[in-house]
Amino acid sequence: MESNEENRLPNGDIQVHRDVDWARFGLRDPEMQRNAKRNNGDSNNAFDPEMYQAGANELFAQEYSSDPWWKSNFFISQPVLFGTWDGVFTSCLINIFGVIVFLRSGWIVGQAGVLNAVLIIFCTVCIALVTVLSAVGICERCRVESGGVYFLLSHVLGSRFGGSIGLLYCFGQAVGCALNVLGFGESMAGLVDLESTWAQRGFACAAVVLLSVINVAGVKWVVKLQFILLLILLFAGVDFMVGSFTHTNIDSGFEGWLSGNLRNNTFPNYQDGYNWFTVFGVFFPTVTGVLAGINMSGDLRHPSSDIPNGTLAALGTGTILYLCFSLTLAATCARNALLTNFTIASTVSAISVLLLAGLYVSSFSSCLGA
Repeated sequence: MESNEENRLPNGDIQVHRDVDWARFGLRDPEMQRNAKRNNGDSNNAFDPEMYQAGANELFAQEYSSDPWWKSNFFISQPVLFGTWDGVFTSCLINIFGVIVFLRSGWIVGQAGVLNAVLIIFCTVCIALVTVLSAVGICERCRVESGGVYFLLSHVLGSRFGGSIGLLYCFGQAVGCALNVLGFGESMAGLVDLESTWAQRGFACAAVVLLSVINVAGVKWVVKLQFILLLILLFAGVDFMVGSFTHTNIDSGFEGWLSGNLRNNTFPNYQDGYNWFTVFGVFFPTVTGVLAGINMSGDLRHPSSDIPNGTLAALGTGTILYLCFSLTLAATCARNALLTNFTIASTVSAISVLLLAGLYVSSFSSCLGA
């Protein structure tokens, strides 16, 4: 349908405006067409494919989203966000309460003495604290997105420096994962009396495959596994403390709580060319996993507050555990046993199997965090 409108020009001519019926050419506005149908009262009888398609797109928007497959959570229906304790604290603590605490705490006390051992612990924690406070300052002053440490580096230093340093960080994480998983494979091979190198590699490869499946399944399953591993580690720590009061083993160098032991283990007794710095170098890798909570930034509800609270709480808890292991071994064991028996902590524990389980879990959990 066309409508005409006449306008008279100043020179007396008449200008006619015609409204073209664009629907004849299939160029009518869909919204105007739907309004016309409603006005004509035939909207209930006519099928509108455009309205149907719009409703279908809205209904299945989540299913038809274009997220890449590596961002998918295969065994959970929707993304799960975590908080301070389940997301950050757990991830940090299982990474800083590692195998070095179980195997080298006594050796560090035997070499450096309890005073220097405490000094080494505080120096290590202070160095880690500087890094943590720097990351916390960035998290509190910007909108934290997914990417963890790489996001912080690229946000502060720019994409070029952040990319290069982030690449080195990822390479270091890969090397750390290989180190921890080989330690786990070696300990498991020794547990079943298989000293073959191929047996150790087989256990290590099996652990890598298992951890890969858990990571691909989704971060929810990673956090669940971390909770189980953390409980085993804490039970092993409690078992160690309880065992120091319940029994002794003189033949193995575990003499119980004696003031003479603490006095004999107070000052350093470096052997085989070791000094304070070499002993410090042995203990320092314990805290290198303190940034594990920051790597959870994309899966946290409130990363700006969850990361500082969880990371600092985990570092404080880890410091207390370091001091408990060092002081307990210094007060209950002879120095010669501390220097020669790397598994003296299992001798002190009430149930040695439980502490050995904590030892195996510590290497496994560190690999999971890496």
